[in-house]
Amino acid sequence: MKAEINQYYNEIAENYDSSRFSNSYGKYINNQENRILKKYLDQEDVSLNLDVACGTGRFLKYADHGVDISSEMIRISKNRFPSKDIIIGDAEELPYKNEHFENVISFHLFMHLDLTTTEKILSEVGRVTKKEGFFIFDIPSLKRRKISGYQSKSWHGGNQIQVEKLKKITSKDWNMECFYGIAFFPIHRIPKKIRKFFILIDNFLCESFLKEYSSHLIFVLRRK
Repeated sequence: MKAEINQYYNEIAENYDSSRFSNSYGKYINNQENRILKKYLDQEDVSLNLDVACGTGRFLKYADHGVDISSEMIRISKNRFPSKDIIIGDAEELPYKNEHFENVISFHLFMHLDLTTTEKILSEVGRVTKKEGFFIFDIPSLKRRKISGYQSKSWHGGNQIQVEKLKKITSKDWNMECFYGIAFFPIHRIPKKIRKFFILIDNFLCESFLKEYSSHLIFVLRRK
């Protein structure tokens, strides 16, 4: 599966940002992800922050270090951020010393993996993160997928989780600070004239007791 993921992202790297984040849905998701990251990370001090699966560098304003399995994604992110330390690497075997980073982020990675690989990466990130440091990442919601009946036909977007399950598998190394929902409604399908009103409602529901039924969940863990 790792080879398939690598090949897939090498092939789409050149047009990844324009195809995924230039449309209305992609812009909304990007804005929501940035909104949450800004709550926890100081953009003025990112020297010891790491972005795992950094891709084209969409979130490298929050980190001076990036790692990705795709050489083409790395090429693009290096061109965008020549002063940052961006390398090819495997999230299951991060090439960094113990407790090296203040904070770690990772977006649109775990959705493609199985639970065993997810647990390995969570443990590996825990190894390289300093005490009290944050790990902020996203995974599709299992509860939402059960209700909607969604089933991925391949590894792409095939992983999902419940909050209680994530708490259980991370309890050794991490405390769960909180989690947020992303995209309670299919915002991209709502007419533009009324979309802004639904975004306000969407934001409210994604931080309410119903948030686990959002499409994606963003978790904020703190290293023990």
